[in-house]
Amino acid sequence: MSDVLRIERNGSLLRLTMNRPDKRNALNSELVEALNEALEQAEADDDVRVVILAAKGSVFCAGADFKEFADRTDDTTALSAKRSAGMGRLFQMSPVKTKPVIAVVDGAALGGGAALAIACDVVMASNEAKFGYPEIKGGFTVAGVLPLLTRHVGTKAAFDLCATGRTIDVAEAQTLGLVTYEVDSEDIMLDAERLAELLAGYSADALSIMKQIVNKSTDLQLDEAIAFARTVKAFEND
Repeated sequence: MSDVLRIERNGSLLRLTMNRPDKRNALNSELVEALNEALEQAEADDDVRVVILAAKGSVFCAGADFKEFADRTDDTTALSAKRSAGMGRLFQMSPVKTKPVIAVVDGAALGGGAALAIACDVVMASNEAKFGYPEIKGGFTVAGVLPLLTRHVGTKAAFDLCATGRTIDVAEAQTLGLVTYEVDSEDIMLDAERLAELLAGYSADALSIMKQIVNKSTDLQLDEAIAFARTVKAFEND
């Protein structure tokens, strides 16, 4: 696997660490491809029960790497479109539909980086975490992630965050529903691993069904969501 993504296996836990600290872990084509591939492999591996997504350095992820194609003189339209499609898969967590993914945010998560974090099932954030969508300050609209953000925080809060480009701390992020747990920075990975081990000890089928119902329910009216839940295959304890 590429050097931009560190992959560590500890029993049933898989830890993925974005490894571009000098670039603020910005999402370039190589990192996007590596993340998608690693998540796909985790989904296909029955021995992987929980995935932890973390980052090296003081920034979780600064979003898309806008400088990736800056020095190229050829037409990069196709390459940019491919990267955008890959990022879209990550922001919807498409590669891993049945297993819990825990984001460990110990620093700034901005733009696409914030979208990546909140795409995970659990967001464990430290007192050092910050969240924001600053693209408006450069004259851009976060079109691709705005519908996903709106699902999490509602229309007014989503518009406010993206229209002002302001950065919020972990306390406000938790109030808005973007963060599941707030923990101390020095303990964050240990806390994430404890939670991952707890989840890994439960029925994989039960967690899979739960995740599918939760994610599908956001697309449906209440009666439709209830009907969908009833159609999901009954599970048996592992």
